Amino acid sequence: MRLLLVSHAPLSSELGAAQVTINLAEALRRRGHEVEAWSPAPLEGARWWELWRRQRRAIEQHLERAGPFDVVDLPAVSISRRVAAAAWTVARSLQPDLRYRWSILRSEALRWPPSPRFPFHAAYDLTFVGATIRGWQRADRVLALGVLEQRWLLRRFPWLAGKIRTYGCAPSAIRQRELAAVRKSRTTPAGPGLRFLWIGRWTAHKGVRRLVRFITRRAKTHPHDRFTVAGTGDEAVRDLPADLLDRGTIRWIPRFPRTRLAEMLAEHDAGLFTSRVEGWGLTLNEMVESGIPVYATRAGAAEDLAAWTRNCLFPFPPPDDLSSRTLPSTGDLEAYLEHLTWDRIAERYEADALDGLRSDRPDRPEGEAPR
Repeated sequence: MRLLLVSHAPLSSELGAAQVTINLAEALRRRGHEVEAWSPAPLEGARWWELWRRQRRAIEQHLERAGPFDVVDLPAVSISRRVAAAAWTVARSLQPDLRYRWSILRSEALRWPPSPRFPFHAAYDLTFVGATIRGWQRADRVLALGVLEQRWLLRRFPWLAGKIRTYGCAPSAIRQRELAAVRKSRTTPAGPGLRFLWIGRWTAHKGVRRLVRFITRRAKTHPHDRFTVAGTGDEAVRDLPADLLDRGTIRWIPRFPRTRLAEMLAEHDAGLFTSRVEGWGLTLNEMVESGIPVYATRAGAAEDLAAWTRNCLFPFPPPDDLSSRTLPSTGDLEAYLEHLTWDRIAERYEADALDGLRSDRPDRPEGEAPR
């Protein structure tokens, strides 16, 4: 079967959204499919208010040049009538776009003084949301990223019930081997304090205020604890307590290469995950696979992973009495690895995203939307 997997983000293993597309494409190739992973990026000169339209046009043009394909897998906002008519169409979520946009727009609306761009951002988001909903309508299958997103979508768009499925994410096979080595070599914390790790972009929906409040409070009651805040970019320095940075209680790492991830996980005793809204949160997988307990909000993949792990995920925030003596030992990952390797995810993708490919979809004339 010939498949086109589209990533809006450039196809770089350093980018989370692109990693998913790259890993899924490789796993489907191992299952005998002809798969092209492709991105319209970079779009020279594209301005923010025209980006999704430019991406859609680029995808249509690529389909004309490189088609035909049996399956086109792409974000819902890019599913035009022409795309939907070209192949069996899978609207695969990479992040909860509607919830992200609402979260960002809400934060911007509460700013004072207000941004002069706010009305333009609101207008852009309205067109984006409309195009996304139309994309779901045109798609043959909709893949939600985990059970929490599926439930959210079905509460608001119950007409998706007949076509929506879920899928999961995992680190690459190479990364999983590295994390397994970290897990096997892990020892009980030696010092009086714990070393906590938080990884993510510094944006409101990642729960960064919640994180800062926790660190500030915990640093007063547990002066031996240390906190690493990594991958944030330059923005975090405005919000992290300067006195805790100066004392070394907080280690701030704005950027790090993915090759350092295993080493960083080996240096810590517990993970923190504070998101209010999240797509999947691959750092959850990486922390769990490295053998540390993770204290997580109920967002992203937290519920999916909890179903497949034992004694690995705990509610955020950690209890006040957590110490090196009471730190839980994480459970085995046998059930987790039965579900969350890319080979198993690709197997499920075939069963859920491509089911009915031959029997459900009649030939459609050019430009006609699906049923």
